[in-house]
Amino acid sequence: MSTSKKRAVRPNLGGSLRPQAETPRHRFLYTDVTKAEHEKIQQYCKDKQISVSQFLADLMLQDALQPHAKRKQKVNVRLEFDLTAEELDKLQLLTRLHQKQSIGQFVREILQPYLEIQRLHAPLETTAIRYYLSDEEHERVTKHLASKGISARNHAAMLALKAVQAT
Repeated sequence: MSTSKKRAVRPNLGGSLRPQAETPRHRFLYTDVTKAEHEKIQQYCKDKQISVSQFLADLMLQDALQPHAKRKQKVNVRLEFDLTAEELDKLQLLTRLHQKQSIGQFVREILQPYLEIQRLHAPLETTAIRYYLSDEEHERVTKHLASKGISARNHAAMLALKAVQAT
């Protein structure tokens, strides 16, 4: 009987290590990613020669250090999606019936209840990735996430995917 062991992917071979923390990095958090997202993150880490744990921890610490006031500024989002002419007519009619100035205002009103939910959930098949933090880093990140009302399992994945797409 032979067992086929899958060789562990070591993206940080030859890369720089994280600076040593004051205390050992025994604390950890998880993030949930899909299989495709996990592959993208691993490839990014291989290219940068850093570990996945280091990548996620650095992103979370960087986010925790950003001033809160900057996050409250309004951002203009433009959505683009395809509709048939019939669907567009219905959307314009719904906008008029709900007495909204524009389709954008109508769509925002529909999305607003979802944006106000404290904990976001969706039926997504995911894999957990663990990233390590020191006691001080863990405290800083968890306080930051608690103030935002966002789960660490989703926020780290979102930050990682933004960073991967930016390259």
